[in-house]
Amino acid sequence: MNTRRIPRRSRVGAALIFGAAALTGCDFIESTALDPNAVPSATLDQLFTGVQVNTFYVSESQIARLAAMWTQQMAGTDRQFATLDQYIFTEEEADGEFNSIYGGGGLIDIRNGILLAEDQGRTTYAAILKIHEAYLIGMAASVFGALPYSEAVDPDVTDPALDDQLAIYDMVQTRLDEAIAELQGGTGSGPGLVDLNFGGDVAAWTAVAWTLKARFYLHTAEVDGLPAYQAALQAAQNGIMDPSNNWTTVHSTAATEQNLWYQFQRDRSGYISAGDYLIPLMIAENDPRLPFYYSAVDGNILPRQSGLSELGYGGRDFNIPIVTCAENEYIRAEALYETGDEAGARSAAESGLACQEQRWDVDLSGYADNLPGVTGADLLEEIIEQKYTALFLNIEVWNDYKRTCYPAITPKAAGGVPPRLFYGQTERQTNSNIPVPANQQDRNENDPNPC
Repeated sequence: MNTRRIPRRSRVGAALIFGAAALTGCDFIESTALDPNAVPSATLDQLFTGVQVNTFYVSESQIARLAAMWTQQMAGTDRQFATLDQYIFTEEEADGEFNSIYGGGGLIDIRNGILLAEDQGRTTYAAILKIHEAYLIGMAASVFGALPYSEAVDPDVTDPALDDQLAIYDMVQTRLDEAIAELQGGTGSGPGLVDLNFGGDVAAWTAVAWTLKARFYLHTAEVDGLPAYQAALQAAQNGIMDPSNNWTTVHSTAATEQNLWYQFQRDRSGYISAGDYLIPLMIAENDPRLPFYYSAVDGNILPRQSGLSELGYGGRDFNIPIVTCAENEYIRAEALYETGDEAGARSAAESGLACQEQRWDVDLSGYADNLPGVTGADLLEEIIEQKYTALFLNIEVWNDYKRTCYPAITPKAAGGVPPRLFYGQTERQTNSNIPVPANQQDRNENDPNPC
């Protein structure tokens, strides 16, 4: 028995009874621990499988739905989602997702897995787990701001303190640096076929880590300015260059392993429909990806009426992109633009289109035709709109909007698009360091300027 394993705690994230597999409706593995307060006895492979499934859940569930609605890729059209579409929400809105940052395949299981891997001399395996940690914590910080992190898995701390958001980004960058170094010089075997994405492929995971570094540098650009863009550009040079190495969720047609967006459409038909901004944009560009995004209604694809297409994103076994070649190239495009190289920015945007052409086997030359001669703010808008279209249903489009104010959507209500979510209610009730919603910050530290 590994005596260094971190005991599960009942405070941070609150206990999730059945772990990540039950949270997502996926059945890749049975629960790793039915007693959430017991020292875990799961194997390294079992822990990693739960971590993967939880990662898929976080990237596809309520936060992704809110991000898609508020950036008008989708729209809330019935029941509570019509209210959410108007930016009315509470601390219960993403309570389950906040819990998942820590429990049931979250940070606690990740840290246990890292310790097991290191004790077994399998630093390559540990590196891949660190990439999952960086994604989970970095994206949580982008949504909630300051978070329990440095004390979050300490069993001697009952009420972990909130680390500042920008400090968390620094820690996440350090974690990714560790992962990259360990992937390059790691020892021991990786996860092999237990890795549902890349089968333990070191080069693929290294590229993912570099693109994540670039993403999180962009998250700080509103406050750090030019150095953040320079760092993002440098990281993206080593990022994902081929859509075959995109990091995605993993699904099948089995009832317990289906795409969460498909499940949501099936079980809550009409609650969320196609958005007001993206469809007209794609129609104006004669975008051949449109039938893979949205379903037709009486032969037409219509805002607030169409759903997700079962030919693509709404398919029961469709794997939703998490970090991609297209994102990497559009990060390069924005960073090149912000560092004064407009010609390079256009070229990088064309590379982003090429990633999408290869992924979907379509011709996107109409978008490429928009790039020559476009300068200044118009070029930045074109880059972000192309990225917004490529990163369909990805939480990152909300972060891009908060940083750039593109795409130029018309907010649905006074006050504009929400800049953050409230902390989960369960965490507030069990951690005295979490303030009540009325006393929480209005904006996250990395996003001081409203659109």
